[in-house]
Amino acid sequence: MTEPDLLNLAHTYNQDISSAFGQIVTITFAMIVGIYYFLNQAKLGLKIFAFAIYTVGMFLYFSLMIVASNVGLGVFESLQAMPQDQLSRPAVHLLAVRDSWVGTTESVLITG
Repeated sequence: MTEPDLLNLAHTYNQDISSAFGQIVTITFAMIVGIYYFLNQAKLGLKIFAFAIYTVGMFLYFSLMIVASNVGLGVFESLQAMPQDQLSRPAVHLLAVRDSWVGTTESVLITG
């Protein structure tokens, strides 16, 4: 892949992770509201069904985040493997941020 392709993929990776995280937060808050207003009065079967659907949905979003983070790792490994003197300024700055404490923290939080 070319450097512009890798930079585009890195941008897409960041969008995928932030979108999935936002969806997880939104669905969790919706589940809390649903439990408080609706499931509090529901029978056990409906509570178990809602929990099962919620669990499957969270697993799917978590799986999407894992896939996107692995793609991101591949992108950064590919950029670091390229000759450093031929990289564009955006790629150099992206790798610099990735090697800083911000990138390390992001790496630990997202990829585990």
